[in-house]
Amino acid sequence: MSRLLRSSFFRQASWASLVWLLATLGLAADKAKKTEEPVKKEAKSDTFTFKVPVDVVVVNAIVTDKQGNPVKDLTVNEFKVYEDGKPQPIHTLALESYKATQTASSASPAGTAAAVTDEAGSAQPRMISLVVDDLATTGPDAFMYTQEALRKLLATGMNASDLVSLATASGAVNQPFTSDRDLLLAAVAELHTKVRRAGTLKSDCPELTDLQAERINNNDTDTFYLDVAVAEAIICGGNSDSSIVTQRVRMAAAQQFQENQYRYRNLLMSVRQYLRSLRHFEGRKSLILISDGFLPMYVRYELQEVTDMALRSGVILNTVDVRGLSTTNYQASDQLVVGTDPASAALLSRKPMFRIEDMRSQGDPLRQLASETGGLFIENTNDLAAGMRKILDSQSFYYILSYATPNPKPDGRYHKIKLEVTRPGLNITYRKGYYAPKEQLSFERRKKEDIIEALHAPGSLNEIPIRLSYNYFQVEDTRYQLALMTQVNVRGMKFVEEDSKHRNLITLVVIAFDEHDEYVDGVEKTIELNLSNPSYAALLDHGLTSKIDVKVPPGRYRIKAVVREGVDTKMGSLNKVIEVP
Repeated sequence: MSRLLRSSFFRQASWASLVWLLATLGLAADKAKKTEEPVKKEAKSDTFTFKVPVDVVVVNAIVTDKQGNPVKDLTVNEFKVYEDGKPQPIHTLALESYKATQTASSASPAGTAAAVTDEAGSAQPRMISLVVDDLATTGPDAFMYTQEALRKLLATGMNASDLVSLATASGAVNQPFTSDRDLLLAAVAELHTKVRRAGTLKSDCPELTDLQAERINNNDTDTFYLDVAVAEAIICGGNSDSSIVTQRVRMAAAQQFQENQYRYRNLLMSVRQYLRSLRHFEGRKSLILISDGFLPMYVRYELQEVTDMALRSGVILNTVDVRGLSTTNYQASDQLVVGTDPASAALLSRKPMFRIEDMRSQGDPLRQLASETGGLFIENTNDLAAGMRKILDSQSFYYILSYATPNPKPDGRYHKIKLEVTRPGLNITYRKGYYAPKEQLSFERRKKEDIIEALHAPGSLNEIPIRLSYNYFQVEDTRYQLALMTQVNVRGMKFVEEDSKHRNLITLVVIAFDEHDEYVDGVEKTIELNLSNPSYAALLDHGLTSKIDVKVPPGRYRIKAVVREGVDTKMGSLNKVIEVP
């Protein structure tokens, strides 16, 4: 597969360059207003705006009976939702199933029952994102286990119609959605050569667990974790001056803690960006995050943002703990207890328990991500492939309900959620709260972020159909004029009806990348549609066409086109590879 087809979704340099691109290119804000006349260039309008959609809270709920069987016939009247102790009206309720042979019902208006059919739904494909954590994961053996598990999964656990993408959190691997199993297996075969293997720099004298380093760094009033580390450092370092050793231990703990926080935040940012790009794909979407976990205390806000984005994007987030079965075995470094004084030996004997506590704490956020989005958490198994097959074959039904947040202030505060089912004898699992955003996104910023995400999405967005054709001719010895013609199908778009006009705001971005995936040229067009009934009918029949010219040298190019409409913020995109000449 040519390098130009592998867009680095998580690559930070690309993100920075595209932010600059959309901000400064003009991306030629070719502002146009479409009436009964052909599109004309016009000065920027200060009156045409759309309100940013009202923030809603989305809650996934799994409801089972006493035998653990899913309950599938609940109506909205049998649910009650509270935010910060106050009841909230439920706006929508849907019953969905994470099963390829099941069809999820559409969102049901308040007061109606959610239903599920037993026939296979061919209209929406099953879209499975496999994301390997190579940012927070530190064990080098984890990547070999992951690679073998993915190979087995692709060989035996996939349906022919499944669309699968493979990515690493660092962006070193980014295989877009495909049903080509051979292509996926080839990407898996190269996984161990591309993941980031550099783990957190840790002291070996003393050997600190991540949780131990965090608690020492926090200056906990309970000095037990520090005392164990100091006792170990005195023995392995040969220095009996406890004040000097204590200072060195604190420095080592602070360094380990700070580097871990950097890795955790990068991981959660990458997963959130990936989830955001999935919002505009239509299909039964699930993501499997393969990781050995992380400590949640200082990344709770970022963790909640990942949950919120998964729910808003309609993605079930599943997690797999790559560490396998927990063990309490002693390690070679634990033999330091031999020949030491009884007090030091008593302290050092607790080190195996530190590791167990650390593993459990690092698994907690993986468990939380899965439980709050209706997914599964696979842990304590050395058969990772079987665990992932269990995820894909899961027949768990789950309800999705939404309500408008009663406090839309962007204050960053945490709001508690309580969900009840009035039918007796049922068990319910759901998210327990969310953090309000720290700032309100403007329409322009939301649009810019949407477009950037679409440019790096693992496949083509399919909410708005878009076609692209091209032609070229030589204008200089080493330059060609490349004419790109896009046609956007607007039939599925919602228009605002105002003063007998049909209004919408269409943003079209077309960018050319060379065979090294470097930006060559691009343009943005923002088109105001303010149409009478006859013009609107004609647009529905013929679509919206636009011509863009770019000058390029001879070569192979990947063209990425993205379209976004402003009412429901639906999007479409496509990739096309062309040769010039």
